Amino acid sequence: MKLAAVAAIWVWIAGCSTSQGRLFWRVRELALASPPVIELQNPEGKSVLTMNAQTVNKLLLAHFRITRSAGVQAELVIADGEHPNAFVGLMMGRRVVAINTAMIRLIGDDIDELAALLGHETAHWAKGHVDAGRLRSSTIQAAGNLIGAGLSMTGIPAAGLITGLGADMIDATFNRDDEREADAFGVEYMLATGFDPGAAVRLHERMLRLPGGVRVPFLSTHPSSEERIDNLKKLIAAKKAQQPAEPERLDDR
Repeated sequence: MKLAAVAAIWVWIAGCSTSQGRLFWRVRELALASPPVIELQNPEGKSVLTMNAQTVNKLLLAHFRITRSAGVQAELVIADGEHPNAFVGLMMGRRVVAINTAMIRLIGDDIDELAALLGHETAHWAKGHVDAGRLRSSTIQAAGNLIGAGLSMTGIPAAGLITGLGADMIDATFNRDDEREADAFGVEYMLATGFDPGAAVRLHERMLRLPGGVRVPFLSTHPSSEERIDNLKKLIAAKKAQQPAEPERLDDR
C-alpha cells in the first residue's frame, strides 16, 4: 500500500531534534493497513520508506506499552528525514514521539532497539523536560502561541500521513541532566515492559560504527561514546539488581 501526503499543519519540534523533516505518518493509521508490506511516499510519489507491516504493528505495540508504563499520552509518528533522528514535539497541540525514516532504515526490524528509542523519548515527556524547555526558551514559547492561533483540521487523514510543508518547525535541545534522566527512565520502562534494555547499548554501539562523514542529528544531542555506553551498562546492571527475584518454578526443582 502506498501512503502519501494529504494535509498541512503547524508543527513544533522539541528536544532531541535537529532535523526539520516535513512529512509525518501516524503509526496508528499505518497499522490499520492490510498489505504485508507498506510503502510510504512523498507528495511527488517518490518512495520514502518500505516497512514490513508486522514491524509496524510491533512498533505501535511497543509504544503503547512504554507510554502506559510511563503514564504518558502521546501519539507515535514516523517523520521523513535523510539523517537518523528521534525526537518529541507538539503537533496540533498534541504530544508526539517521532522516529524518522533514516533511523528506521538504520535499525531495521530490531524492535528492542526501536523500544530503546521510544523509552528515551517518552521519558522526556514523563519527566517534564519538554515543558521545562518551553519555559526556558522564549522562541519556543512564541512557537507555542502560533500553534494555537486559529489552526483547523477536520478528521484524521485516511492514509495516516501529515505534511508540514511550509510549516514552521523550531528546535530545542535538552541539557545533559535531562538526557541522563531520560536514559535512566528509558531503561526502567524497557525492563517494566519486557524489552531488552541492552538494546540501548547496541543502539549507541551502532551509532559509533557509522562512517565519520555521515551527518547524524541524533548524535548532536545523544553523543554516542564509550563513556555513555559504559554508563548505560552500569545503569542497566543497577536497575536489574533492583528488580525482585523471579519466583521459583516447579519444573526447575
